Amino acid sequence: MGGYMGFGLQKWIYSRNPRKKLYVKERISSFTALPKYSRTFTIKPSIKENKILVGFLTITTVIGFAIILNSCYKHFVVYSNERSKQIAIYKTDKDNMAFNFLLNSGKNRLKQHRIVAAYSELNLAYAIRPNDKELNQLLIETLSILCSKDIAYCDALDKHLQNDY
Repeated sequence: MGGYMGFGLQKWIYSRNPRKKLYVKERISSFTALPKYSRTFTIKPSIKENKILVGFLTITTVIGFAIILNSCYKHFVVYSNERSKQIAIYKTDKDNMAFNFLLNSGKNRLKQHRIVAAYSELNLAYAIRPNDKELNQLLIETLSILCSKDIAYCDALDKHLQNDY
């Protein structure tokens, strides 16, 4: 029947007799000593190398790697130059977008009579593109309006006028 099913220790499990062997093991023959090892060790050159073939293969491998590296280097330089041009164009576009946004925002805040906020926007636009004539005119007008209320803006107006002229 089946094996042990886990329903407690059953006598037939631990009282079984081992099975008879299906084969007969042959006897190992008696011990015989190996002959003594009588060889002497000497330093002998290993397998003869074909030095000309090894040198030729080494030189062709080095030249092959040099050619591959040279072509990879040329491709890398071309890619690097193109990528730097793309990054410069991207930065210029982002700066132009930010400048236009800040200039329009400053103009809108001036229309809404929020002079301090307009000065903040125009000042940020000035940091991006300080040579824009329209922006400089708006900054001078804004600072002149603010100068009548606070003397700190008069100092900023003087600095701005010195930078422009």
